Amino acid sequence: MSRDPGSESVQAVIEAVRFAFGLEAAFWEDPGAFRTRDAVYAHFRQGFSPDLAAAMTAHVLAGDGDLATWVPEQVHVVDLEATQALVWFLTPAAYGRHGLWDLADYMHVHLRREGQGWVVDWAEDRSAPPVR
Repeated sequence: MSRDPGSESVQAVIEAVRFAFGLEAAFWEDPGAFRTRDAVYAHFRQGFSPDLAAAMTAHVLAGDGDLATWVPEQVHVVDLEATQALVWFLTPAAYGRHGLWDLADYMHVHLRREGQGWVVDWAEDRSAPPVR
């Protein structure tokens, strides 16, 4: 499939990444709106795989208020197939080697098709962007 940034399929993947990585901030805007653990999990399942949604649920319910995610300014699509995609984006300095989470400079994110949309299947920080 095309990796052209203007293509509809590439834009759908980029929007899915930005949506998923915005879910945590949306939770912290009004955590009281989520009355049960299941409600928190359902919130994160909108953009993440079951395992990541469970991890995000556990993280926010731990209650420290530190954001573990951020909405990337620019998402680069490396590989896009019918059922999976690989993207990367820069780690902000606030989360980087000398920041809050001590993450490497690049986030690699794998998405998979779920129904009509995309969910983040895994994400890892790495020292360089992925190559195709």
